[in-house]
Amino acid sequence: MKNKSKITKFFLGTLVLVAVVSVMLLVYDKTKQKPSDEGGKKITVQVIIPEEKTTEYKITTDATSLREALDEEKLIEGSGSDDSFFITGVNGRTADSSIEEWWCITKGGEEVFTGVNSTMIYNGDQYELTLMTGW
Repeated sequence: MKNKSKITKFFLGTLVLVAVVSVMLLVYDKTKQKPSDEGGKKITVQVIIPEEKTTEYKITTDATSLREALDEEKLIEGSGSDDSFFITGVNGRTADSSIEEWWCITKGGEEVFTGVNSTMIYNGDQYELTLMTGW
């Protein structure tokens, strides 16, 4: 009788151990880093034009700067040099300077104080390109 109780406890313990290991493997599989051939970073870019529908782009890239990632997707147009590139159009919508329209870059709702060339991107970043009016 004592022997049967030990065997039952052993099998229950083994079953619990297998369940715990299975859950740990499942969590590891869901959270592990994806292979580099899928792109190193995943960012989200929202294009916000007042009184129009906001468009969201999920971008997977190995780029280091926001401009490189946006250029890869052919999302922006602009003028100026690499050091002082000014976004004039996003997704085919050109800002009208005669009514003081311009594109504002924000990250997670906070204004970005660097140019599109020098804004470094990291996995999980969320940016907004908003058409603004008024200098």
